[in-house]
Amino acid sequence: MERIVRVRFENGILRPLAPLRLREKSLLLVTLYPEAQWRAEVARLRRHMRTRTRAIPQAEIEAEVTRARAEAKAKRCAAQRSP
Repeated sequence: MERIVRVRFENGILRPLAPLRLREKSLLLVTLYPEAQWRAEVARLRRHMRTRTRAIPQAEIEAEVTRARAEAKAKRCAAQRSP
């Protein structure tokens, strides 16, 4: 399960702004991305995608996104089952 978590850096420690609900001793990979930079990058990508998909019907885009999400989920589930 992937998610974005807002944190504040204080006194050398990253502190989540909301409870994480993780199992004790969970191992995680963390990518640090300044929030302003992340928001700017997402906005840029959204503008780019709107420009590129202007001529494609919305229903076709949604169907492709749904298919891609299902494919990614199936791969992730298969990877979790394999040793």
